[in-house]
Formats: sequence, C-alpha cells, structure tokens
Amino acid sequence: VSVWVEGTRMLRTVFASLPASSLSGADPTPPRVRLHRAVSGLLQADALRLAVLALTILLTGLGISIATTTNPQWWRLHFSQLGTYGDASAMFFNGTLILGGSTVLLFARAAARQLRPLEGTRVRRGTATTARILFSVVGANLALVGCVPLTTNGFVHDRVAAAMVLGFAGLLLTSPFMMHRFPKRLVLTTGFVFVGLFAGAWVFVAGTINLALFEVIAFSAMFGWSGVFLSALAACGAPATTAEPTTSAHAFEAPNILARADDSDAEPRDATGAGAVEATTSAGPAASSAPRVPRRPRRGLTPAR
Repeated sequence: VSVWVEGTRMLRTVFASLPASSLSGADPTPPRVRLHRAVSGLLQADALRLAVLALTILLTGLGISIATTTNPQWWRLHFSQLGTYGDASAMFFNGTLILGGSTVLLFARAAARQLRPLEGTRVRRGTATTARILFSVVGANLALVGCVPLTTNGFVHDRVAAAMVLGFAGLLLTSPFMMHRFPKRLVLTTGFVFVGLFAGAWVFVAGTINLALFEVIAFSAMFGWSGVFLSALAACGAPATTAEPTTSAHAFEAPNILARADDSDAEPRDATGAGAVEATTSAGPAASSAPRVPRRPRRGLTPAR
C-alpha cells in the first residue's frame, strides 16, 4: 500500500504540470514552468522513488490493459499479445511499456549517482558506470518493446525483449563481484533469483507453464532483486555514527569550564583597571602565604616635609 501511495503521489506531481491542468485557472503558474519543475524533480529524485514510480506505472497500465482487453484468452500466449489488438487496451499496454522503460532509464541515472561515492570503499571502481549501462539496457529495451508491437515487426520485438533479459542477466552476474562489500542479502537474493529463473525456464521448456506465466516470474524476480539492491544501497550509503566526536567535544569543554571557574573566582576590576595586577599575582604559582613586608623608601628619594 505504501508503494502504491508513493507512486501515485509522484504521478500526480507529474500530471499536475501538464498544460491541461491549467484550464481550471486555479494555479497561476505557467504550464511551461510547472513542467520544468516536474522534470527537474524527476531528474533529482533518488533511485528508490524512481523505482516505486516505475513499478506503479507498470502495474497501473497493465491492470487497465488487462481489464479492458477484447480478448479474455490473451493469457494463453504471452503479455505482448495485449498490444496487438489495435484498441484502447493495446494503447494502454504499449504506452505503459514506453513510459515505464523511460522511468527505468531515469532510475539507472539515479542509481549510478548514488553508487559513485561508494566506489573504492563498498564497491569496485567502475561499478556506477556498469550499473547504469545495464539498467539502461533494461529500460531502453522495455520501451522498445512498447514501440514495436508484435504485429508490427515480430523479429525486432523478440530481439529487444531478449536484450532486456540479457541486461538483467548482466546485473545478476556482475553484482557479486562489483558490489563485493554490499550486505550479504544481495548475494543471497542473486542466487535465489538465478535458481528461480532457471527453474521457471525449465518448466516452460517442458511445457508445464506458458510464456505469460514465465514472464510474470521473470518480472517479479527483476523487481524483487531491484528492491533488495536498493535496500543494500541505502544501508551502505547511510552515515556511520561514532562516539569520537562526543569524546573530543567533552575534552575541549573541560578546559573551558576550568577557565570560567578561574574567571569567576578572580576579583572584579574597577573603572580605572585597578585590581587586575593584584588578581593576577594572587593566582600565580609563585604566591606565598607569608605576610608581605613593605619596602622602605630610599633616603635620597624621600620627599622633604
């Protein structure tokens, strides 16, 4: 529910900047300015928000396409069948893939931006560039699947779908080596995803399940692994808390307290500055407790009466 709420909130932010929303006249801001703010917000958003937005777009669009399709037997073949009927359902399906793939491209940019400060410590150098390329391969080919429906060009459609799977396979193969100091749950999830995809492909080849169900398994594994990746990224990017600054602060605070105590014990000065030398002399280390004997003035300097 929280994922859905966050995704719909970001969708409202984007759609509120469209020119059609200015017809009511409630917002005096020009549509171009609001569109620029929405695009800037998407470019500056972190990877988690963009992943939630992509998931919300895909689930919403696919749900509308499934609910409005004219062929209720589409699931006997594959999901790409939804975009082949030339109706509103096909428009929703292909548009969802294009918009979702574009959001994944933004997600790739944000993930690389958050990975770059961790290079050399938590991840190996070049991890940000590698992750951005592989995530971009997934997003670009997902958008191309919507741009080239199965009925338009089946050869290109199948090739871009295969390239999307290869991009995700590259993430699974490189993540244990490139992100070697990430939490262990990422490595365990990568192993489980490999086993799940292999088992799904095995039963698909054996004819136990159809291609539509295998696509559900593959996309669930993809978004599940991405969620664990984001969780590990957030855990590594959080600043560590140590007790050293507190100790050093107390160490510097102790002399100041002593100094303030010495100042409070000292005698106050009068308007002419008298008493300052006397307070300094009494606080010095050479002061003694014996009574002082006043010095006798010299005979030659004694004033005449």
